[in-house]
Amino acid sequence: TGQHMGSVQVPEANLLNGIGVAPDGTVYASNTRAAERIYKITPSGQTSIFAEGAPLAAPNGVAVDNQGNIVVVNVGDNAVITYNPSGEVIKTEHAAEGGNDGVVIMADDTKYVSSVRFGRVSRIRPGQAAEVIATGIPSAASMCYDSVQNQLVIPMNSNNAVAFIPLG
Repeated sequence: TGQHMGSVQVPEANLLNGIGVAPDGTVYASNTRAAERIYKITPSGQTSIFAEGAPLAAPNGVAVDNQGNIVVVNVGDNAVITYNPSGEVIKTEHAAEGGNDGVVIMADDTKYVSSVRFGRVSRIRPGQAAEVIATGIPSAASMCYDSVQNQLVIPMNSNNAVAFIPLG
């Protein structure tokens, strides 16, 4: 309905930015400024630090993959870090460039990563190197997947506009 259901305070957070939500309702939220962290917020509202410090480098986009792992992209470099639900790094991939903001994970585990600094979108297919699939998207921020039109939808913050990137 869009009705506000409540709020949760996250102690010590100073720039909550990206969020990913697990099937059980657990929220994972990035804190992009120091201290660079990923917070875990349970459905009951309990908060804890899920991950902190390296390899996080100005963490921003957060998503939950098809296996329930937490995927984080950094603004500070091109790392695409996958944590298991226990908070252990189990894989590090790399987008085509750094300055990343958004991450979308498809049913086949392909990842799309938007670079807010360089205005491009990287595609990372499982087991393959990243490739740039879209350019010229100023301030390409967090994004979502529109399954009806099979496209990425990306806000362009400084332009007060939205980009649509067809995937078909």
